[in-house]
Amino acid sequence: MTLDTGSVATPYDYGAGEISTNGALQPGLVYETSTTDYLLYLCGRGYNLTTIKSITTTVPDGFDCPKNSTTDYISNMNYPTIAVSELKGKESKKVIRTVTNVGGNGETVYTVSVDAPEEVEVKVIPEKLKFAKNNEKQSYQVVFTPTASTLKERVFGSITWTNGKHRVRSPFVVTSESSEP
Repeated sequence: MTLDTGSVATPYDYGAGEISTNGALQPGLVYETSTTDYLLYLCGRGYNLTTIKSITTTVPDGFDCPKNSTTDYISNMNYPTIAVSELKGKESKKVIRTVTNVGGNGETVYTVSVDAPEEVEVKVIPEKLKFAKNNEKQSYQVVFTPTASTLKERVFGSITWTNGKHRVRSPFVVTSESSEP
């Protein structure tokens, strides 16, 4: 796939690749992002509670930015896409995602497959998500470990959950660079 400019498209350009209207109406699994996810994102970007309250009115009572907020909060936002920065040396980084089964009632099992670049080892725990009913939530972890001391550039891959009826793809990008602007 190429862009209008003729350059090769990256996942930044085409995302998860869902263009099927039926697939979008019957996704199987959904990622629900909460107000707290967005607030922690802002904390990770360096905003303090006073600044956050000046730009939003939806700060829950008792919420405060965690001490030592880091850009890792950005990676752990419950989005279907995953972005991991500052992956260097032999250090692994873990992100957690929670999905909700909206594929119908009855038991269903989703199995994961990983399409990873050679520069990064990607492990998903668990490899199967078992749902007993509709609207049930399950969490999984994705652990990223570099196979080289420093990534030369951004690398892309994806994890895909399938149950025979639904296919839920989550693209990821990994870089050794900081996510700071």
